[in-house]
Amino acid sequence: MSKKLIKIAKHISELAEEAEEVVKLKETASENQKKYYQDQIKVILLDAKKVVTDYSQELNETSKKEKKKKIKAEVKKEEIKKFVKKQKDKKDKKEEFKVYQTNFYSKLSNFFMEDFTFRIVKKHPEFYNKLSNEITLANLRILSKTYLSILLFSTILAFPLITAISFIFTFNILISLGLGIIGMLITFASIYNYPTAEKQNRSKKIKQELVYAYYHMTAIASSGTSPLKIFELLVKSKEYKFLQPEFERVLNYINVFGYNLTNALREVASKNSSPDLSEFFYGMASTLETGGGITQYLESKAEDELHNSRLEQEKYLETVATYSEIYIGVLIAAPLLFIVTLAILERISEDIAGISINTIAMALVFGALPILNILFMLLFEGSKSGR
Repeated sequence: MSKKLIKIAKHISELAEEAEEVVKLKETASENQKKYYQDQIKVILLDAKKVVTDYSQELNETSKKEKKKKIKAEVKKEEIKKFVKKQKDKKDKKEEFKVYQTNFYSKLSNFFMEDFTFRIVKKHPEFYNKLSNEITLANLRILSKTYLSILLFSTILAFPLITAISFIFTFNILISLGLGIIGMLITFASIYNYPTAEKQNRSKKIKQELVYAYYHMTAIASSGTSPLKIFELLVKSKEYKFLQPEFERVLNYINVFGYNLTNALREVASKNSSPDLSEFFYGMASTLETGGGITQYLESKAEDELHNSRLEQEKYLETVATYSEIYIGVLIAAPLLFIVTLAILERISEDIAGISINTIAMALVFGALPILNILFMLLFEGSKSGR
């Protein structure tokens, strides 16, 4: 395009020079010749006008072509965006209905233990119902009967595996059989109590998220949004990992089972792992039934929860300070003092009660200190879990 423009500029410049010469000749010409030169100037001006007009038309045609290309490109982009969004929506819908997942070990456990599992369910319904309730409260995405099959299969499988591994290290069949039985009992207790531990952990996480959820819900409610819409917006936001399933359950009771909001809240509150969330749902249901202000209720809950959260944080910091002092005194200062004492005693006598001082020091460094550190860590984690 720049070369074309240069060519046109040169052409117009030549025409201008030619017109200038004609004007000079006209000034010195006679009356008859002046008319001739005037016609020549008109011809030059028309020629220049034609050049400019042709170039303008060419520019318009080029711009039209570019616009068409741009429109086509935008249309293609829009079509691609729509297609990607459509595929994403399909994927989200598939994931939404994917509730229970299975794997090879679950299938293997069901294959070997399914009949035995059904017999236990029939003969010991209290045991099964308790386990099933804990699995539901822990929000484990697995069928209760499948979990029971995994529990039984893992317990039975643990005995030969642990016995064989123990015999490789001990070469003593009696010790190996004893360790196998102990391992089998530990496996049973661990898998059986896992849903309860997960339920407690889930309850703590829900309590932590509730502080932020209250303020989020208050902000939405203050704009005049209906209570049902509040839950829908919170579910769509996907900001609360542990509260999300509970909010979805409320919506499922309404959309799938036809409950109203107050009944749905009470139903979810009755089958929930978190006492704080159950209390909130019961209170919200009562507020809606009595016609109270939902915004005021949420504001009061948010302020109370924030105050309690601050008190718990202060209490936790005090606990950490206490444990740090204990750790410094028992596991840093005391071992150093004990080592210095042993070094002094070694100058007086090489052994104490028939045990060499070097052996005592090695037992302290490589035995007692690691065990005490592990016990301290377990004690500290236990104090955290009690919060």
